[in-house]
Amino acid sequence: MAVNVKVSPARRAAFDVLLNVETEDAYASYLLASHRYAGLAREDHALLQELTLGTLRHQRQLDFLIEHFTRRKLSKLDVEVIIALRLGLYQLRFLSRIPPHAAINESVNLVKEQRKQSAAPLVNAALRSAQRTGDLDFSQSIKNPLERLSVETSHPTWLIERWVNRFGQEEARALAAANNDPPRIAFRFNAKRASIDETRAWLSEHGIRTRKSELAPQAEIAETGGLTGQSEPLSKGWIYLQDEASQLVTHLTVDNGGHRQRMAESQEFNPSIFNSLVMRTPRLLDLCAAPGSKTTLSASLLPERSLIVAGDLHFHRLQTMKELSARLGITGLNSVQLDAAGELPFGEPAQFDLVLLDAPCSGLGTLQRHPEIKWRISPEKIGELAALQKRLITNAALQVKPGGLLTYAVCSTEPEEGEEIIAWFRRNNPEYRDITRERLVELGLDPELLLTASFGARTFPHRQGTEGFFVCVLWRRR
Repeated sequence: MAVNVKVSPARRAAFDVLLNVETEDAYASYLLASHRYAGLAREDHALLQELTLGTLRHQRQLDFLIEHFTRRKLSKLDVEVIIALRLGLYQLRFLSRIPPHAAINESVNLVKEQRKQSAAPLVNAALRSAQRTGDLDFSQSIKNPLERLSVETSHPTWLIERWVNRFGQEEARALAAANNDPPRIAFRFNAKRASIDETRAWLSEHGIRTRKSELAPQAEIAETGGLTGQSEPLSKGWIYLQDEASQLVTHLTVDNGGHRQRMAESQEFNPSIFNSLVMRTPRLLDLCAAPGSKTTLSASLLPERSLIVAGDLHFHRLQTMKELSARLGITGLNSVQLDAAGELPFGEPAQFDLVLLDAPCSGLGTLQRHPEIKWRISPEKIGELAALQKRLITNAALQVKPGGLLTYAVCSTEPEEGEEIIAWFRRNNPEYRDITRERLVELGLDPELLLTASFGARTFPHRQGTEGFFVCVLWRRR
């Protein structure tokens, strides 16, 4: 028998997305951008995004509150009940503009709609108790300081402990808090589809005020207004949304002036000589290239006659990159399906002047966009990824010509995936030298703000306001 209950489209969609994230290991951002919810009104879609990503960002705290107000362990509750309670508690605790009765009633209706009528009284009682109680004093209920910080900032305790040991408690709190903020909108202009002046005029007419990035050359930050996938500049390829740190990685790999320069013949890297000789036919290999953000930016920076080979393990991701290239008007990319951890299909080694390895990683630097990652990654998984990254960088290095550059990058906050990979690599490949400092200077950036204490450079959401990236540019001596 059908259950007739009233649930708003936004809350029903948020429940649907969160259930898929919980049970299917789906990614919320991909579901939110899918055609499944394209028919929602603009206000409903905005609420859907807020409910979904906000609930995921604050999940640890919400789960603590669920156990507190239901007096039951999560393991004793059905997943549908947990998600309805998370949604209700998120609205009560974090969204002051939503009337409490709407948050409570619709969470109750959600469990009824899922044919969990027996749980409806529990959900109703827990949420009404939370409404009466207001903000809970975690210092009274959680004595362990690491666990308390974990609940307050909604991050796994093991990750908070790592950051406290590495940065100290206050900076660890700042990093975790920044992860719970929505990411700022960063993009790059695409002159192949529209002039920058035309695009700026459209943005101004639609109330979108921007400023230049202080981190990545040619990157722009939207300070007011918003853009959706249906906005003309995005749908027509006038601009491309890409985090500043991701753009910086590409600029460190290729010359932002539009011409890649030939390496000096000497045994030492000389930036002045490096920037005085034009490389006529540079060859770039972008391993793990899909979905193509860095590949297409590289293509816009390199001379048109450049050879650009973009490889990826998955064919469907290469198709996505081709679609992106077509939208942006990028031509001449050579896509190859390959396993970068295995033997590469290029015959003789050392054929490329530039090799970019944006390696598969934990993604812990992207928690603003993908908050569910922090509930899926473990220390063991980081170790497994580091082993893969060592295989990948070893293979990538074989493709670099003497005098060429190898750029290694990961969107991870953890040193096992960054500094420790480079330290291991250089012990086994002494012909490679870290020239990240020189490249940062060439781009007009202050290297002291980005360089790590050992190898490469890092960005963090609480320091630079970007995704958390590690990048290291290595020069292969002749």
